[in-house]
Amino acid sequence: MDYSYLEVDEHPIATYKVQYVNWLNDTWIGRGDWLQAVVTNRRLLLIPSENSLRGKVESIRYQDVHNVWNLCLGKRDGVLLRLKNRQHFYLYVDWSQGNKLVNHLNERIAPAAKPRILPRLRFT
Repeated sequence: MDYSYLEVDEHPIATYKVQYVNWLNDTWIGRGDWLQAVVTNRRLLLIPSENSLRGKVESIRYQDVHNVWNLCLGKRDGVLLRLKNRQHFYLYVDWSQGNKLVNHLNERIAPAAKPRILPRLRFT
């Protein structure tokens, strides 16, 4: 796998196979080629296959993501990704990996947990 698209101090966490989906004529229809969705420590990358006509890597920063849901698109596993700018994407996820992809993304977009007990301060 080519990691030239990663930024400094960025590393891949998981990789999934996804495809954009549209609702047309009362059914879900995949559009375009299957993409590689790479979850990194900073962003979600959607990378087209090498033989695809679209060679542009799409990047979604986690601070731009509002919600992520796992859902059934017809009889297939899917994901709804909603951004803070009200844009949303429906994606097929290959081989029942939607729940894992959603969990990885939710771990990244959730705010950092605050400790319930604050550390004691020493006064000298």
